[in-house]
Amino acid sequence: MAKQTNKPKVVITDGKGKKSRLAAEQIDLDFGEGRRLRFLFPETGGNDLEIEAVAANDESVPILNMQPCACNVVCLRVEGASKDDFVEDEELSEAAEPVLSLLVQKAVEGADRDNTPKKYQVRRWAQAALLQRSVEVTVRLVGEAEGRALNKNYRGKDCATNVLTFTYGGRKEGKDAKSAIPEQDDECDALIGDIVLCVPVLAREAGEQGKALDAHFAHLVVHGMLHLQGFDHKKKAEAEAMEAREREILNALGYADPYVV
Repeated sequence: MAKQTNKPKVVITDGKGKKSRLAAEQIDLDFGEGRRLRFLFPETGGNDLEIEAVAANDESVPILNMQPCACNVVCLRVEGASKDDFVEDEELSEAAEPVLSLLVQKAVEGADRDNTPKKYQVRRWAQAALLQRSVEVTVRLVGEAEGRALNKNYRGKDCATNVLTFTYGGRKEGKDAKSAIPEQDDECDALIGDIVLCVPVLAREAGEQGKALDAHFAHLVVHGMLHLQGFDHKKKAEAEAMEAREREILNALGYADPYVV
């Protein structure tokens, strides 16, 4: 599928009315004290715009407050709060839609780092694969050495693989070659886990299979997210159900069937 490259043009006007134009993919507004407002323009172009509140560190929860000011104007404010300030409300939690809490870590340099997807892409893919339960997930993008070490330590295989999925919080690790499958735990509001993607392996596979690199990353993020939420592919029926859900999610994201090479 050919990518569209019609990025929106950003016009910046200074105090004297002088305008500057640039084609932007991401704009950060820094308000100090670790509070930033991030504007993201998806690669598909068009009229889409994502706005993200960014906090100082992982212990602070970014909050984006929006106040309508007129029929065509809104005021945005970025605030930060400690995770300890949040109190669980059981009734509210039961009624609320599932929430994705995502952390993206890039443990790669050089060409491997150049091949990593943007954070907003990873979030879009993971969000699309969010089903009926909230998920707290770290997506870690690693090189060959770390991917190989993790695969050897947890699977006993001395080679790097494309994706490894781990779950935590009282859920048992599965025997599947590439994942740890969560048990259904009704006492836990959110599924917690890690998805580790080995960048050079994914880049190599995408080239060998004639796929766009972002499409292959999207597939493996969706694959890992489904594993976190209880999907498996040990048995034929399970594999067919998982692959069908992957096709459905990726089709909604605008990607072709990942199993057709």
